[in-house]
Amino acid sequence: MQAQKMAHTQVSIPVDNLELLTALVNKLGGQVSRGIHLDSFCDPMPNVERGGNMLKALRRRACLTQNEVAKDLGIPQSHISEFERDKRNIPYKHALKLAKLMNTLPGHFMKPNSETLEAISELGKGKGERFNSAEKLFENLDI
Repeated sequence: MQAQKMAHTQVSIPVDNLELLTALVNKLGGQVSRGIHLDSFCDPMPNVERGGNMLKALRRRACLTQNEVAKDLGIPQSHISEFERDKRNIPYKHALKLAKLMNTLPGHFMKPNSETLEAISELGKGKGERFNSAEKLFENLDI
């Protein structure tokens, strides 16, 4: 029998989902490292750090100018300046391109709007479907 290639990765998930994710990884034939410590958990990124502040910080870290980023996105440089100063919201289509360009997640460039906040609130009230057991999750995924 030929050995299966395995990929190693690190993920960040809510603490209350750790047991469920571990069960899923094991079900799929993977292994979960047990070197997890509670002090390694981090709080979600505050909304104030998303959007323009994050764009400016990541752009500078990547040694990119506003002009270079604007050219990659196909938009005027003034839009990048407005994004960074939170004078203009970053549309999802641009957040996707920025995430690829700067090797991060689109959500880092977007601040939740009223629709997103309402959806999050409804999930918190139990209106969204959430699987609390591995068996229910596996059944739903047909695995």
